[in-house]
Amino acid sequence: MEHTPRGRIEAQGVGIGAVSDEILQKRARDLAEEDGRAEPTAADRAAALKELTGFHEDAAPEVPAGAEGLTSWNEGRENAGHATPNLLPDDEAEVDAELTAEGVDEADLDRRRAAKDENPR
Repeated sequence: MEHTPRGRIEAQGVGIGAVSDEILQKRARDLAEEDGRAEPTAADRAAALKELTGFHEDAAPEVPAGAEGLTSWNEGRENAGHATPNLLPDDEAEVDAELTAEGVDEADLDRRRAAKDENPR
């Protein structure tokens, strides 16, 4: 099943546009009137946005018991963790030498094949 992009309004499966501020305010006023209020609240606007787009503000994740010491989601990298030294692989030089030797062997084999093709017996 295909998902429609956020903010897209459809009528019978055909896209008819995106949610405008005017449409959002109208739906928020409708929700406020349903609850008996004259003016929409922030909660009405949030509910209207969710209804019209399927979008909702991501709530903070629930913290299971015993895991209260977890790091905040919006905490910067500089505030968490510690620096580790940059280590290069021990065998990096060996890999370079091995690849160079393979290349030389392959080039030698190519030269021999080319010489054989030029001088048929």
